This record gives sequence, C-alpha cells and structure tokens, in this order.
Amino acid sequence: MALSEPPFTIGIEEEYMIVDARTGALVEDPPPGLMAECKAKLGDQVSTEFMRSQIEVGTRVRADIGEARDELRRLRGCIAEITADHGLAPIAVSTHPFADYGAQQHTDEERYAILARDLQEVAGAC
Repeated sequence: MALSEPPFTIGIEEEYMIVDARTGALVEDPPPGLMAECKAKLGDQVSTEFMRSQIEVGTRVRADIGEARDELRRLRGCIAEITADHGLAPIAVSTHPFADYGAQQHTDEERYAILARDLQEVAGAC
C-alpha cells in the first residue's frame, strides 16, 4: 500500500509597525483601546507583538495560496481602517528608518517581559 502525501496547506503571518499617518513617526505607545478594536473585528487573527508599536495578523490555515491572499488582504484592510480612525497607519518594514528604539517599550505581557529580561542585549534592555 502506497502512502499518500498530506495535503498542502498554507498560512501567512504579517507584522506591522504602527506609525503616525501624518509624520510617519513610529508610535511609542498606541492609543488605549486600539488592540481591543482590532480584536473585536478580527478575533484571534490579530495579536500584540514584542514592541507596543507592532501588531501581528495571521490567516487561518488555507488549502491554497489564493484563499490565503484574499484573507490577508482582508486582514490588512481591517488594520489599516482601524488605525486610520486614530490618525495612524500600519507599515510593513523590518526596521523603521528614523525611530528612536531606546524610546520603545515592550508589550506588557509576561512572555515579553521574560524575553526582555533574558535577551537584554538584543531587546535593548527594554
């Protein structure tokens, strides 16, 4: 009996930095309620990240790239809409070009506090 290969599936995660829509400056501490608004609209498909100025979205596991693309487009649009209501915008970059990373704070969650403690050199002793 020949073994069949498991079906191919795909899921995509993206992280965005949140910036002031007018100046492009990285937001040190997003407004209270921003994440709650995102979670109300996107549920478990949105989450915090290590830095408060970051937000992450993730598609569900999908059977094909087209489904994942469409879902990612929806997630991006929701984040853009919600942040715009606060005068902010998401950007997909690995490093903000002019932010003062010493002014950034990590998200107030136990797992991020442990990371900041254990990886002080990498985390910049946040």
